[in-house]
Amino acid sequence: MKTLAFFEIPIDVKTKSTKGSSPKLLDKLIEQLQGAAEIKISFFLYNNPYLHKAIELLAVKGCHIIIYTIPLSGYDRRKKEITLPNGKKGHYSKYEYAEKIVQRVMNSKLPIELRYIPHTNVWYVQKTSRGLDSYALHSKSILIKNGDGSYKCISTSSNMALGDPPHSENLFITDRKKDIHMFHTYFDLLHKQSLSLKEYGEFCQQSYDFQYVTKPSDIQDEYGTCYFTAPFIKYNGAGSNHYVQNKIIEFMKTARQRLYFCFQHISDINSFDKQAQNIVSELGEIAGSNPSLDIKVIKQTRSNHQKQGDRTAKAEQFLKCFRNIEQKVLFPIIHDKFMIADNNLLVTTANLTSTQFAWAEDYEMRYQVGQEKYSILNTFSDINSFHFTHEHPVVNDYLSHFSQLWMIGDCL
Repeated sequence: MKTLAFFEIPIDVKTKSTKGSSPKLLDKLIEQLQGAAEIKISFFLYNNPYLHKAIELLAVKGCHIIIYTIPLSGYDRRKKEITLPNGKKGHYSKYEYAEKIVQRVMNSKLPIELRYIPHTNVWYVQKTSRGLDSYALHSKSILIKNGDGSYKCISTSSNMALGDPPHSENLFITDRKKDIHMFHTYFDLLHKQSLSLKEYGEFCQQSYDFQYVTKPSDIQDEYGTCYFTAPFIKYNGAGSNHYVQNKIIEFMKTARQRLYFCFQHISDINSFDKQAQNIVSELGEIAGSNPSLDIKVIKQTRSNHQKQGDRTAKAEQFLKCFRNIEQKVLFPIIHDKFMIADNNLLVTTANLTSTQFAWAEDYEMRYQVGQEKYSILNTFSDINSFHFTHEHPVVNDYLSHFSQLWMIGDCL
């Protein structure tokens, strides 16, 4: 199998579907699951009834499935207007459909296991309660073992979540050996850091989610084409976020003709973590050293779309200093996360934010519940996947997708 990619750019950006933010990509994903003997899913949100129905049908055939996701307390309880298959409107929350799926798993005898990753991230003091915690798991990645014993890896920018609005999204599928090796390592470590529904229930009787402490494992880099950032991963002694950020900067520096960015958020300037580099400043260095380099940046959000948009505004103003950098915005469509350097491609589930590449081990995270304050020593890191490739067909597919978004974007 060659590396494949699928894309979806919505025409209607307001109507929320019961199939989630990316109905066409959901269908493609379900196609890729067919014939699987074993599936491991790592999704930030897991509340899509169509996806879970497909999972149940595979389980009936003997496929063993493990789903790793965040606890129910991380789901939005606000009801959103959803368009039903018959065209009628209904009002549902992300929480209630996630809860329904949990109940289906608990009441089922099918070989489906659902496990929680309760690890949270806070760089500064955060007032918190159930439903407001900032969970580390952001990756949308799947490892599939086929019936013939072969494997394939899937990463997507889409949460596939019921309640999400339509977005521009992409689906990346590969069976490269090093990606498979990394996915096995990631899911093995993820399993050790996760809790079964029963274990989580017992944990919640005595603790808040932010009191769940994670210690990193130090692994040797044998991967090359694929990486995960996570609070439980260090590479060659370095925090995974710092290590992967360096890989991305090295990737950026290979560009000689073009360097294209397409992300929902681009605000990695003045990182919360003073030990980290930052992508925006490095981009400025690259632009200044090669004035003929064609640099294009397109994103979804501006500073007025975020509660703390100062870094987004600073990043925009900084990049305007370079004549060879063009910036566009396409709100509220873009949810893609990828980068193209000449004929090389990076596909990720991460945004370029001031926290994504922050890393700290035994970091003091401070929380407040009512009047009571907590200080927890934990590992700060988001969980995301990163694929690097130079396979021309899939690079060209992403170039075409980028061009379509660029044509309809608004200049900054």
